Amino acid sequence: MAAFGVLALLHSSAEVQKYIYAVSAAGHLLLLLGILTSRIKAQQVDTMLGWGADIGAAITAWTVSRNLGPMSGQTIAFFGIYLVVWFGVMPLRTASIRAALLVGAVVLIGAVRSPPEPVPVIVFAFLALLVGQMTASGRVIRHEASEKAHYANLAMTDMLTGLLNRRALHGAMNAYYAGGARGRSRSTSGGLGILLLDLDHFKNINDSYGHDVGDSVLQHVASVLRACAGPDDQVARWGGEEFLMLVITAERTELERRATQVIDTLRAIHSGLPPVTVSIGIAHVSEAPDVDSLLRLADRRLYRAKRGGRDRVNKDTLIRLPDEG
Repeated sequence: MAAFGVLALLHSSAEVQKYIYAVSAAGHLLLLLGILTSRIKAQQVDTMLGWGADIGAAITAWTVSRNLGPMSGQTIAFFGIYLVVWFGVMPLRTASIRAALLVGAVVLIGAVRSPPEPVPVIVFAFLALLVGQMTASGRVIRHEASEKAHYANLAMTDMLTGLLNRRALHGAMNAYYAGGARGRSRSTSGGLGILLLDLDHFKNINDSYGHDVGDSVLQHVASVLRACAGPDDQVARWGGEEFLMLVITAERTELERRATQVIDTLRAIHSGLPPVTVSIGIAHVSEAPDVDSLLRLADRRLYRAKRGGRDRVNKDTLIRLPDEG
């Protein structure tokens, strides 16, 4: 705000100071109300802060140039505030130009004083360089961190549906089994299970309507799975037309309920796309000693759901897989 600048007029008369304080307080109040009521966006706040620093720097420099006394630490502090505001809300190049102009003005003011004041000038020049360097370094670090997070997110996300991919959810299941009872987070301490889903006759949809419509169907199913998932659950596109939902629950019956919810929701929603159903196999960690066994059990139950007529969940209680003897 421009208050940063006008508050530097401490050498003005008492009446002028009172007027300045009143205007500054009113400006801050209006700005705060605008932010709280969402009438002023963050970008607009940054713009106003930049303008305020511009005005404040000009007024402060003008005031200091008229003051014949020594340049005070308070003045340097005000100049430092303008630097922080500029480098905080403006592009680096724009802020650097303003900082250079302000340093030049301070050097000129210090040189024309009698006697000259090199110490405050050197201190402020060093402060400007320090703020600029720290800002530039901070922006580089944030940019690199943002890029790393972006690429890490891409590596764990299915581009078509926006869901997690196979690698991400496989990692979550491995972490559960590897963590043991003590290493598991609070959200997974009660156990977990999986729903392995496969779209019925999806090849027919692609052949009859084209792959663009097939992609839209996959996105539609993904949105339904998101809606059916709990706050701690995770959903992934497992591959092709297969999806996997990781459900945080200690009860196998909750897996059955969630699977039924998915099937009923897909039946009820008319999206304008070709109708689609899913077959589901479920498995709970209490039934399997490791991730591979958990996935094989769910896959075998999914196979039985397909053989049983599709558009259903297989919830048999067979734990030992036939191929395990």
